[in-house]
Amino acid sequence: MTAGASGRPNIVVFMMDQLSALALPFVGAGGPAKAPVMSQLAREGVVFDNAYCNYPLCAPARFAFMAGQLPSTIGAYDNAAEFPASIPTFAHYLRKAGYYTCLSGKMHFIGPDQLHGFEERLTTDIYPADFGWTPSWARQRERATGKKLATEGGVSGIETVTDAGPVARSLQLDYDEEVAHRAVQKVFDLARRPDGRPFLLVVSFTQPHDPFVVTREFWDLYQDSEIPLPRVPATQRQHDPHAQLLNAIYNFDAANADPALVRRARRGYYGMISYADAKIGQIRNALDSAGFGEDTVSWVCSDHGEMLGERGMWFKKAFYEPAMRVPMICHWPGRIAPRRVGTPVSLVDLLPTFVELAGGSDADLVEPVRGRSLGRLARGEAETREPVYGEHFDGGVTAPRFMVRKGAFKLTISDEFPSQLYDVENDPLELRNLAGTADFASVERSLAEVAADTWNMAALSREIEASQRRRQFLIDALGTGKHMSWDYASPEDGGSRYVRRGDLFPDVERRGYLAYRRGGT
Repeated sequence: MTAGASGRPNIVVFMMDQLSALALPFVGAGGPAKAPVMSQLAREGVVFDNAYCNYPLCAPARFAFMAGQLPSTIGAYDNAAEFPASIPTFAHYLRKAGYYTCLSGKMHFIGPDQLHGFEERLTTDIYPADFGWTPSWARQRERATGKKLATEGGVSGIETVTDAGPVARSLQLDYDEEVAHRAVQKVFDLARRPDGRPFLLVVSFTQPHDPFVVTREFWDLYQDSEIPLPRVPATQRQHDPHAQLLNAIYNFDAANADPALVRRARRGYYGMISYADAKIGQIRNALDSAGFGEDTVSWVCSDHGEMLGERGMWFKKAFYEPAMRVPMICHWPGRIAPRRVGTPVSLVDLLPTFVELAGGSDADLVEPVRGRSLGRLARGEAETREPVYGEHFDGGVTAPRFMVRKGAFKLTISDEFPSQLYDVENDPLELRNLAGTADFASVERSLAEVAADTWNMAALSREIEASQRRRQFLIDALGTGKHMSWDYASPEDGGSRYVRRGDLFPDVERRGYLAYRRGGT
């Protein structure tokens, strides 16, 4: 995965939020979402058909994505866990290698470090950077006794499903319009730079995260009649105590009672995918017009998936395929041939992959990472790899839950709920739990041994609850007296960008010209 004589490639990462790979037309049996730009990237690039997140929740999944580490390794326990500034990210590695590193959009960094190796951020974040969304296992235990407790901060409500429909504007639409606009402008600014440094640009949209609302333009790409209902009925949830607990917390049945509402929510979700797809197209057009098309590797991914009514469940926090499977596309025409890769991979593999693309190797890593470069798989070379690991410690549990995917089988294990073992190749809807069956006892035992070798469950439980108590104390203490925000505010450069006092108008205008170099006239 090298650029050859022309030098190191630029890297552009398109990240979505809550985009299940199974909604896309080019993954598995093919989902109903209309995504022509991503579909073209898939036809021309490498599609990793079994790509997983490492935690079905925003912040921990993103920290794993950036650090190449499992969330538990870096203390990324939930959506309010600090991402330590001392953790190396792929942005640090590429910046050290001479890349300009830039982020436009969401990354949900928690803590005072809001850059984590990026030289520049173009937007604020859509979510808060403090400890206010810290969950409490102690409160969850109280809730399990039947005590009525207020919903914790930062938790989706079923209203974000039942509100589904077309809107002229929403907070998330406002945000993603800015993300795309600033990314496009940055592409043209980079084309004007005299230093010629390669760049890493991460463009991270909040779509298609709930609420499932989108503009009429994208809502009208679909008709109710073409929106399929969930393939796995809500009755299947009865076999899973964790799913039943999530239902008690979120009241999924309020959305599932009316099939028309389920279709409307799914229609909104698919429309949001089409919206994000169009934004990717805008940025790719800018890359082509600025002359970067041939020397740029594009990656498409998401932080986690979305249950979207399957099993009567919505949102994430589950280890089922719709919540865990994410899109993963590598697009570099002329350098990497199109192919499909069936080997299970995950988001932690992207750090060593980007280091390799930048001309480095594992020898350049200052500490071991859990991930492994996808270079050999992308080139079509056979490779034996570690299992894929998933973790979940957020609200809805009172003990850690883990997932191990190895070969055809996926095991979910915890001290709180019964184990689940699925043959996801032959049972992709995960209808038959093989855990506890004699025929698959050796498979279950083997994967359980992998889990035991990977995690110290008792020690991790103690540390998670201690972390929750610390952060709950800190957010209370920091809320007393003068408030200092960690939320990122992007600096504006408008003071020097446009015509100002003493400038000769034609000279300033001419400095801003950028001729079409490809894809335009």
